[in-house]
Amino acid sequence: MKYSNLNYLKNLNENQIKSVINLDGPCLIIAGAGSGKTRVLTTRVAHIIKERKAWPNQILCVTFTNKAAREMENRVSKLLYKQATAIPWLGTFHSISAKILRKHAAAVNLNSNFTIIDRDDQLRLIKNICKAENIDIKKLSPRFIIAIIDKWKNKGLFPNNVVTKKGEIWEKGILNVYKIYQEKILAINACDFGDLILHCVSIFEKKTRYFKYLFK
Repeated sequence: MKYSNLNYLKNLNENQIKSVINLDGPCLIIAGAGSGKTRVLTTRVAHIIKERKAWPNQILCVTFTNKAAREMENRVSKLLYKQATAIPWLGTFHSISAKILRKHAAAVNLNSNFTIIDRDDQLRLIKNICKAENIDIKKLSPRFIIAIIDKWKNKGLFPNNVVTKKGEIWEKGILNVYKIYQEKILAINACDFGDLILHCVSIFEKKTRYFKYLFK
């Protein structure tokens, strides 16, 4: 095999090696827990850099937790024997989205120094909106409202994209809160965790001219 002399391939089985060295097109890996997916992914990233198919800042590598992202970057550095190797676009979905959004905040009417509000901030804001709109929070819990708004955001829906079900009056009430909520956080140059991904989706869908500048 052409790459049999590479030390970082020695701890991989045949199928894993095929996944690592296949650099001429997309590669879909389907595997169960504990089967070495992270090992394959990090080795593939190291191999791409080693073969000079891309520079570290040209690689997008996304995972679910900060711990996993740190571990992946450490593994790549060790495989390349370079502890200082940095992959700026390796991180969680939210951290990568935040970085993209900082660079292109103007595309969604934010400033680059926007604030990311947490769940407590969300609750306070939702409670204030409910009070102003005469919504009984004993009948419609602010936490439930946030859960529904999060569900809509996870589906990529801004308030004007949400279609409520006929007869579901409570949904219409929550949609009204959602509209006001989005207006208020935008007015204070802020977003929540759901917005990080939602705004990036908006940039990708509507602002295609940003693509070629995205990873500069």
